[in-house]
Amino acid sequence: MTDAQPNLLQQLSRSSRAMYGAFESLVGEALPRWRILKALEELRTASQKQLAGHLQMDPGALTRQLKLLEAEGLVRRDTDPADNRQTLVSLDQGGLALLTAAAPHRQEFFRQALADIDPAQLDIALQVLRQLEERFRRMSGR
Repeated sequence: MTDAQPNLLQQLSRSSRAMYGAFESLVGEALPRWRILKALEELRTASQKQLAGHLQMDPGALTRQLKLLEAEGLVRRDTDPADNRQTLVSLDQGGLALLTAAAPHRQEFFRQALADIDPAQLDIALQVLRQLEERFRRMSGR
């Protein structure tokens, strides 16, 4: 392997950055924001700690994103009445409306991204990516 020819992990990183850009261009939302909103749609209400775990996201980065989303009227953050130390997060009407309006664009993103890729190749790629994910989790102690 040479520095001039990217290895699998370098290519994975490059592909990920390209995916983030394409997603934002087609859907109109940055992928990290979209993931937060979709998670809240699924979970309904979650503590910030639960949400960070669900998304496998750094809690500080999540808090920064949630403050922006709250300011835009997309999520609600409330103190947990059972534990004042916890903040509960839920999807607001604006967030639900955004998800509904952007859903067809998200489907088009997936359609374009995966068009004409052989299903057998997709299966192999998924197997390799799942292996890498598990290995990375073991390496990081998670």
